[in-house]
Amino acid sequence: MHRSGESSPAPGQDESDADRLRRTTTPEALSVELVSAFAGDREMTDAEAAQIRTQERNRGEIFYSDLLYSISHHYFAPEVAEVLWAEVLDHKRLISERLGRNVRITVAALDYLSNITSELRGQTLISETHVSDIVNLSLRDGMTGLFNHSTCHELLELEVRSHQRYGVGVAVLLLDIDDFKGVNDRDGHQEGDRILVALAGALKAEARDSDVCCRLGGDEFAVILRLTGNPTEACDIAERIRARAGNITSAGQPITVSVGVALCDLATASPEALVARADRALYEAKSHGKNRVVLDRGRA
Repeated sequence: MHRSGESSPAPGQDESDADRLRRTTTPEALSVELVSAFAGDREMTDAEAAQIRTQERNRGEIFYSDLLYSISHHYFAPEVAEVLWAEVLDHKRLISERLGRNVRITVAALDYLSNITSELRGQTLISETHVSDIVNLSLRDGMTGLFNHSTCHELLELEVRSHQRYGVGVAVLLLDIDDFKGVNDRDGHQEGDRILVALAGALKAEARDSDVCCRLGGDEFAVILRLTGNPTEACDIAERIRARAGNITSAGQPITVSVGVALCDLATASPEALVARADRALYEAKSHGKNRVVLDRGRA
């Protein structure tokens, strides 16, 4: 059906794998997370939609080759890639319907290309290590290395279910950088990216081994505190993160973060409800002067 190795030279084939890989890891590139949103794994933000349009305009006929490369690390010529992309999307919809859940584009693509069309076979077979790398990329934010928005939701759903079934404690922290837009406007997005990476490091430094650190997008972060049913313990971790964030400076001034904390209780029906409570606490922290931790008390 499709044989990537038999196609004649086309624009993009003279690029090296290093060049292609670089376009999947830079902030403005077709990262796995961006392609995931474009494929319908979650709703795209306005900024992501604009980024996709820019990439489609700039790359032209190579655009679909780029899409597939970002999730398979395998080059397909443009005349093959556009058809394959449509087929992968159809396969994603089909298996999602059969399984009764949204199957991510990375899983659907690897399944389709390996098991349906045999595109990834023989000399082009992806090694176990390479598959592991691709899966890891699909789970994590390309800039900070933290778990991404989709993975955060999936992991939090598991923790909330454990709480509902077995009473296992779980809390969530939501935080963002105070007045971050001003940093980007004043010092540029490169400086903003540096601060985001530094804040990710602060989260990992202060969180426990059992905790899950995530970047939700922009300057919004979350930490899932597993096995945590004590509000004092949750707030102590949040305070440590807030204090360490103050060691990060921009233009000689320390940044500050606001943190909302919520603990799962009997009234928490879903991960979305827990996040909404943490978001409510974060809003309260912002409205009361920023640079502080606020605990949502729930209905208790």
